Amino acid sequence: MSESAYTRPANALWSLIRPLFDLLFGRNRTGAGFRLVLMGASFVVYWFALVWLAGFPGDIPVDWQERLPSFAYIVINTIAPFFHPQVLIHLLPVMVAILTGLFIGSLYLTDLFELDSFWIAASYLFGSLFGLGYPRLSINRGDLNELEALHTHNPLLRIGGPGYVVVHLGYAAVFETEDGIPKVYGSSTNVHETAGPFIEGFERIRGVIDLRDQLGKVNEVRAVTRDGIEVYARDAQILFRVYGGDQQRSLQNPYPYTKEGIRRLIYGQAVKHEGQSNWVELLPEIVSREIRSFVSHHTIQEFLALQPSRSLAEGEPVQDSAEPSTSYGSLIQIPRRQLTEHFHTEELKQRLKDQGLELAWVGVGTWEVRDDQPSSAPGETGPAKTLTATWRDLQRATLYSSTDYQAREHDRRLRERTAEGVQEIIRTWRHGELPKPYRCFETLFNLQQQMELMLHQLESEKDLKPPPDIVSVLDHIRFLIRSREIGEDEA
Repeated sequence: MSESAYTRPANALWSLIRPLFDLLFGRNRTGAGFRLVLMGASFVVYWFALVWLAGFPGDIPVDWQERLPSFAYIVINTIAPFFHPQVLIHLLPVMVAILTGLFIGSLYLTDLFELDSFWIAASYLFGSLFGLGYPRLSINRGDLNELEALHTHNPLLRIGGPGYVVVHLGYAAVFETEDGIPKVYGSSTNVHETAGPFIEGFERIRGVIDLRDQLGKVNEVRAVTRDGIEVYARDAQILFRVYGGDQQRSLQNPYPYTKEGIRRLIYGQAVKHEGQSNWVELLPEIVSREIRSFVSHHTIQEFLALQPSRSLAEGEPVQDSAEPSTSYGSLIQIPRRQLTEHFHTEELKQRLKDQGLELAWVGVGTWEVRDDQPSSAPGETGPAKTLTATWRDLQRATLYSSTDYQAREHDRRLRERTAEGVQEIIRTWRHGELPKPYRCFETLFNLQQQMELMLHQLESEKDLKPPPDIVSVLDHIRFLIRSREIGEDEA
């Protein structure tokens, strides 16, 4: 007879008794409720059987009926047989056996999981068996170590389920079943749900993810261009968030995420000598890696070409003496748009998605080009400084030849010359050589000299034409300050 002939009846029998087996030994609320009903019903039936076999002993005297109300007499007379010594002598060993089993099981759990207290294990075991007093775990930290330090007496962290998990807004937790199947739990969107999701027996927490935006920051990143020039990025900052797929942020869903992204973050964390690292600690490494990748795709000339020509801002001075060799002069600004485009390529998006992340914002303060490698001859300027100086000269030349710059310079000089003239008039009026009654003539004389000098400069320039009324103004001033003889008639 073949083996299948023997196994077929066994499989059929197992398929029939498996639902009952799962119901009796299930580690969920249904199994716990069934065990509570079964245990309670069995105990009540056994107790009643003891009373029946003992012949309902312990009837109270008949004369008590005259002293007690009728209802109280009936109740006492009904309950008395259940607590008669002839019944309790057979009931107490069963109760002691049950309590002893719970006591030994609690001791075993305390030693196995190194719990801090026997009563933690006893409460957990009683809840697991009968579904009464399930423990609750509140997840309000993004770091598992901080969560364990905050809830040191919670058995759900040491043993696992069954129990309730309350996940606060902005967090997601991953639990594993005894078969290693991960389950992701997030904050509940049902305002009436206060207990949180239920985790079954032996589901243990694997990790917690903070769904809020996380800033990856590196003070300085050393990168090398394609032609071997060192470039340093300072204050590199990139804002990451958990991959949310096609979901949009809203008041109803402020922190969207995908279960796949949460699992990738939890199971993709590196294990160091000190233990498992937090995924937030890896963000600076991702920032440094992508900055190096961005720089390595350009030569130093292409890198400098990313800095566009610009006009001076209102009130910004011209730095004619800035030397590229100084630490300040070697700092350049790369437009954030260039970096953003690099970080939003499909290749990088997929790479971040594989890690469970997506990009929210990119920001790099300044870039510095250095020449740390020795030159071939003493005193020779390195290639990076040479190219940077050439690039700055080109920027300065483009700026000086622009129409806006020249117009601004013309307006600036005109304002300065006007201010000098006004200051000279004020100085003469306050501190002139003539007495105060005649100081107006001295002021007009200084004004005449300034206007004559301006007229001479305007006439010497071919492209400039003096104002048509300036000669008339000068003649009028000369007439006002001319010297007159005593007795001369007024013109």
